[in-house]
Amino acid sequence: MRNRSSLSQACTLAALVAWLGLWPVPAAAQQEEATAYQDSVVVQQEQATTPAVVKWKIYRDERYAFRLSYPADSQVQTGRDRGYQYMRVHNYESESGGRSAMQPGEYHLEVLIFDHRLGHRMRSSCRELVREAHQVRAGKVNALRGLAEQGDDAAGTSFALCLQAGKVDVLVMATEQDPLGRLANRLLDGVRFGN
Repeated sequence: MRNRSSLSQACTLAALVAWLGLWPVPAAAQQEEATAYQDSVVVQQEQATTPAVVKWKIYRDERYAFRLSYPADSQVQTGRDRGYQYMRVHNYESESGGRSAMQPGEYHLEVLIFDHRLGHRMRSSCRELVREAHQVRAGKVNALRGLAEQGDDAAGTSFALCLQAGKVDVLVMATEQDPLGRLANRLLDGVRFGN
């Protein structure tokens, strides 16, 4: 009986010492605490230096069963050209003010839809249009993703997502000034087929 009482008192004392922070903390736990603190400081610093995040909108195309998300301050255009249909989202105008180069934070995204039922065909296969391609899952379909074939637009770096299916081919290109394509790749991450 006396041993049980002594054990209970020892446990209570140990809990009190630990609660007061007087118990020695193992080095591994100290390192974890220090790392967690440093990570929280880095996050706070990033939040302090990062501009406010702009809410994104979602564009849905029911006919071709795809969707994508984009910054709310963008312009959206849809239409048909000779040989394809398109959807463009951008916050960049090459004609404005005579500028020829994109500024940081500006982008241009273009979705080209080649509907075989309308006689539309891509000029080349996805393997030829996308450099450094790797296969990805874009919603319910597989697609190729990489760098877009270099065109005559020297405004920035273009990243691409391309798929070819039985009745439709789709080429999505996102262009921005950043060679790492942080915004362009985020835009491509939001493209989903087979809603």
